[in-house]
Amino acid sequence: MAQLKEISVGFTFTKNLGNYQSLRVDAGLVVSLAPGDNPQTVYAEAWQTAKQQVKQGIDAVKGEVF
Repeated sequence: MAQLKEISVGFTFTKNLGNYQSLRVDAGLVVSLAPGDNPQTVYAEAWQTAKQQVKQGIDAVKGEVF
């Protein structure tokens, strides 16, 4: 059986700003698994981290005019 060594997650948020403009915020992570790690737990933690990074990116540009 193949051994799982890395988990990759990505999260993207796109918002239509009107007038043919949009804002897109991306976050992606590649996590290496250590011996004994539970892949589902590592995936859930990585997913939460990616979502949090996107939220921080959205918060950073709130109120800015492009």
